[in-house]
Amino acid sequence: RILREQGTIRMPQSARLLIESVYGEDVNMPVGFAKTEQLQEGKFYCDRAFAGQMLLNFAPGYCAEISDSLPEKMSTRLAEESVTLWLAKIVDSVVTPYASGEHAWEMSVLRVRQSWWNKHKDEFEKLDGEPLRKWCAQQHQDKDFATVIVVTDFAACGYSANEGLIGMMGE
Repeated sequence: RILREQGTIRMPQSARLLIESVYGEDVNMPVGFAKTEQLQEGKFYCDRAFAGQMLLNFAPGYCAEISDSLPEKMSTRLAEESVTLWLAKIVDSVVTPYASGEHAWEMSVLRVRQSWWNKHKDEFEKLDGEPLRKWCAQQHQDKDFATVIVVTDFAACGYSANEGLIGMMGE
């Protein structure tokens, strides 16, 4: 519109006027562009807030309290919180990881939706008391957030090697 009014492009005299007529603050944006701009701006602020949750505080140095927020409270999904579970076996009264090999405890970890866990948590035998306290000390976990499920070779334990966590079916 400004270019039509000017009739010619005079550089550098009219450069600022032409640029601001396209990119300036008081430009009327078409409705379709405005909606897209709002969606992108919303996504930008959402991503920025999510990234802010993941910041590490390096001031205290290397320690368990390095993060300002609890790792178990950090969302891995934008939609729903999840719960970390460890699968374990009891062999000769010793708590051992379900998986075998190098990094067995890391291979025995799984995460489930908080809503699924709230519905099914009573269907599993969980480590508690002194065995849980010892496990948490060995694994450097907070016992208030650590959940260790005791797995056996029987389907009634609620875990299947083929299907994963299934809960106690039919009970």
